[in-house]
Amino acid sequence: MQRYITTKKLLFKVDAMEFQYSFVIATLHDNGDLEYCLASLVELKSGPRFEVVIIDQNEDDRLAEVVARFSDRLTITHKQVQFRSASRARNIGAQLARGLWVGFPDDDCQLFPEILIEVERLACDSKVYVISGQTVDVLGAPNILRWRQDQVDFNRWTMFGSLTEATLFVRRDAFMKIKGFDERFGPGAIFPAAEGIDLMNRLFAEFVDMKACYSPLVRMRHPTKIPPWNRWAVCRFYEYAIGDGALIAKNPQPHMLYWGARTIFSAVRQVLFFRGWRSVAFAGRLIGLIRGFILGVIVFHIKTMWN
Repeated sequence: MQRYITTKKLLFKVDAMEFQYSFVIATLHDNGDLEYCLASLVELKSGPRFEVVIIDQNEDDRLAEVVARFSDRLTITHKQVQFRSASRARNIGAQLARGLWVGFPDDDCQLFPEILIEVERLACDSKVYVISGQTVDVLGAPNILRWRQDQVDFNRWTMFGSLTEATLFVRRDAFMKIKGFDERFGPGAIFPAAEGIDLMNRLFAEFVDMKACYSPLVRMRHPTKIPPWNRWAVCRFYEYAIGDGALIAKNPQPHMLYWGARTIFSAVRQVLFFRGWRSVAFAGRLIGLIRGFILGVIVFHIKTMWN
């Protein structure tokens, strides 16, 4: 029988085990989504051994009962923290992780049963350092990005349509070498998005011969939050664009500038063909890109010159 150490701050198994994968889940304001996420992990088809690391940013004990209920079926580390930052939480989770690979599903994701079998197949290539997949809605239709439906290796120029943070699996040694996510990006940070692309860009810079692979069979359900097009969508587009603009300012490289130009062109086109809240959202995206770029220049270049 497994033994557990349980405190308000941490729950983990005592005996040491070797894991191939660690799922690091940063959670905040959970209203029941985490339970469905953990239930999907229980249903993963037999394959490599994995663990779950939950970094709990809630100020109360709302997750204690859920974690306890799954602890006899999953190897879980549950750590409560006193801050609110998705990237910082993921970095702490990766430090606690014992797997050779780390994945970062959102707490409202549900993973498909065969996901690790596909990841394991791709990970057999020693040159592969990053594996990504797609998100789908409750009907199985791709959402969030326009995901490809064929397997492909991606690079700096093609990474923008090949990943979100939730779909990433990264070799833990590579993740730790570049010090994980830049904590200035992501929900709760000064630049509330683009942490995944920034991470990927730094991985490509550090490991010039590595391969990054996308497969549509690496799938997880994720709720579709836009549409509907409304005031909330406008705010979300604006906030995420701040991260995108700052990322371009941080890395004014040709592939980043090209991505930024395409993003601006697409947004302008959506604004000109006025479609109510949808066009307002893309106008917000343009404003967010500009603001994020200006702030990024200040943070990553002007302040650096004075330090």
